[in-house]
Amino acid sequence: MIPILNTLETNVSYLPTAVVSNNFDYKQVIVEDLTEFMENTQNTWKELDFQFDTITTGILMNPKQVEIVKDIVNYHKKKPVIISDPIMGDNGNIYPGLSKDLMEASKLIALEADVLIPNLTEFCLIIGENYPKPNELNDSLLRSWLEKAKKQGIKSTIVTSVKINQNYYVYGYSKEEDIFRVKFDHIPVQVGGTGDIFTSLLIGKYKKGENLQMSVEYVTQVLSSIIKAEYQNDIVNSVNEIEIQKYLNKIHNMSLS
Repeated sequence: MIPILNTLETNVSYLPTAVVSNNFDYKQVIVEDLTEFMENTQNTWKELDFQFDTITTGILMNPKQVEIVKDIVNYHKKKPVIISDPIMGDNGNIYPGLSKDLMEASKLIALEADVLIPNLTEFCLIIGENYPKPNELNDSLLRSWLEKAKKQGIKSTIVTSVKINQNYYVYGYSKEEDIFRVKFDHIPVQVGGTGDIFTSLLIGKYKKGENLQMSVEYVTQVLSSIIKAEYQNDIVNSVNEIEIQKYLNKIHNMSLS
């Protein structure tokens, strides 16, 4: 995430919540909890009076880590925007090695976030719906789930990885925007790191004052072009990570348009 955010003219302080042995798509993974390190870092940041305009969370291992994030937010003179990308699963399955505490933490941070960015699997887990069976999902059902999320107190959300019939969409809403959807070109290949890239691009664009829908339109355009390039280079499985450094100039140039 950091190279993209730096490219989009954002300075970053990094606080790891866990160390992960490898990409979750390998189906076997070791995850080391860093709650104590987070707590010590929070105390140091407070003493140094670090002030952030945006706080972004990814994987949170337990409810204690959510409390640490809330404590960091609370010491700020001006409340930062909280953007949360919960790391829970994909394609209807929970990632291996993740605990019930993590599931609870993801639901808690969803209520704190100003913008929540789950994929469809994570969105279903957060709002308490079953992942849809093939051909079960439609526009009306997805919109009803988004209305449910509003009633549960989720301020703004973007739901990725939505397939309806043969089309692919990102759905969302915000406090200022009604429910919207953005159609994007689906490239028939899975590569690692696309979720982090999506979130990083969104943060960079959204921070510049774009509304949520326009930010999503920019992100889907950039990300589709990157994945298409990977596909043409014969990157054909999800354990391969995108070499994002190759695309930083493209990201910068497209952010100016």
